[in-house]
Amino acid sequence: MTKPQAKAITVAPGFCKPLFRTLSIIFLALLSGRAVPISAQQAASKPAVPPDVAKKFPDGPGKDAFLRVCSTCHSPTNVMASGQTRQGWEDTITKMAGYGAVASDEDFTAILDYLEKNYPPQQKVDINKATAAQLEKSLQLEPAAAEAIVAYRDKHGTFKSLDDLKQIPGVDSANLIAKKALITFD
Repeated sequence: MTKPQAKAITVAPGFCKPLFRTLSIIFLALLSGRAVPISAQQAASKPAVPPDVAKKFPDGPGKDAFLRVCSTCHSPTNVMASGQTRQGWEDTITKMAGYGAVASDEDFTAILDYLEKNYPPQQKVDINKATAAQLEKSLQLEPAAAEAIVAYRDKHGTFKSLDDLKQIPGVDSANLIAKKALITFD
C-alpha cells in the first residue's frame, strides 16, 4: 500500500495577507472576549474620525468617503506626506481594496478624485529658506504652524535636523516628521 501524496495548494497572489489579517483579528477578538464585526456594515459603523484629525484635511467632494473608508484600517494622516499622481493613488486604492477596504465604486472614485486634487506629487521644500506661505502649501500646514516655523527660524537661526523642529512651540512635530521626505535643510 502506498502513502497518499501531499498535494500543493495554489493561492492567488495577495490572498493570504487579508485572510491572515482577518483570522488574526478574529483570534485576538476571541481571546479578549470582544465581538467581531461580521459584515461590512458593522465594520463601517466604527466611530467616526475624531474632529481634530478630520479638520487637518481639506474640505471637498470625497473627503467624507476618504475619512470613513481609509480610517477603518489605518490613520488617514498616512496620506499627508504621500503625494502621488492619479495613477499612483489608483494603484494605492486598488492595493487597499485587495487588503480588504470596503466601499462602493462611487466612493472609491470620489476618494480617488479627492486624493488626486488635494495630495498631488509634492516637491521638497527647504525649511530654512521657505516663506510661511510656501511651507503651508508644500507641507500642507495650518497657517499658524507655518508662521511659527518661520518666526522660530528668524529668532533662533537655521534648522539643522528634524530634532530642531521638535523645539518649535505650537507646532505638531509628529506631523513634520511624517513629512520628512519633503523637508531639506540646505
